[in-house]
Amino acid sequence: MSDRRRQQRREIRLQQRESSWLQKALFALGKAEETREKLADTRDEEMQPYTIMMKDQEIQMEELEDALQVRIEHLMETVRERRRTLR
Repeated sequence: MSDRRRQQRREIRLQQRESSWLQKALFALGKAEETREKLADTRDEEMQPYTIMMKDQEIQMEELEDALQVRIEHLMETVRERRRTLR
């Protein structure tokens, strides 16, 4: 196997790992939000949008989740394309 192909396979594996970790982060954010909903239910409170403060700006977690999903989809499409070119 050529060094170039070996390098390409390594890059594909690393992109898959990045995607996998981002998927796990997305899953964890979902679990945190579910727990927050349960807490609001326990207190008989209406749940407010899930937000975080970043540099004096409030960011909704939904926006972060959407951005993560876009990145995951981009990575997986790149992996599929690179695998096709290796064949």
